[in-house]
Amino acid sequence: MSERQSESPRVTVSNYSKIWTWDWVIYAFEGKKLPVPANVRAIGTFFACLVFWFIVGKILFFIPPAYTYAVLPFASAWLIMKQKLDGKAPHKWLLSMIFHWIRPKHLRRYKSIQHNKRYSYGSKVVYRTQRERG
Repeated sequence: MSERQSESPRVTVSNYSKIWTWDWVIYAFEGKKLPVPANVRAIGTFFACLVFWFIVGKILFFIPPAYTYAVLPFASAWLIMKQKLDGKAPHKWLLSMIFHWIRPKHLRRYKSIQHNKRYSYGSKVVYRTQRERG
C-alpha cells in the first residue's frame, strides 16, 4: 500500500509529437554563458525579420535606423513567435497558404481543367426567393 502511494501519479499524453521533437536552445556561445537561454527558432525569426526590415528600411528611407535595425525586427519577431495559426508555426502556415494560392482551383478528378466560356443552362432554372415555413 505504501509502495503505491509513493509513486508519482500517471500522466496521460495524448499526442507524442512533442516528445520526439526537441526544442533547440542555446545556453552558451564561445564558452560564455548567455544571460537568457536563446531558442534557435526565435533567433532565426529575428534574423528573418531583420533582413525584411533592412530591405523595407532602404525603400522607406524616412524610418530612423534605430527603429529599422532594433525596435521593428524585435517587435515583429516577438509577434510572429507568439502567433499560432491553425495550430502551426507562422512560417509553415504562410507556406501552406502560398501553396493554396498557386494551386489550381478548378479540378476534375484531381486534374486541372480550363474554363474557356461561361456555362449557361439549356433550360429555365427555377429557384425560391423566400423560405417556406412548415
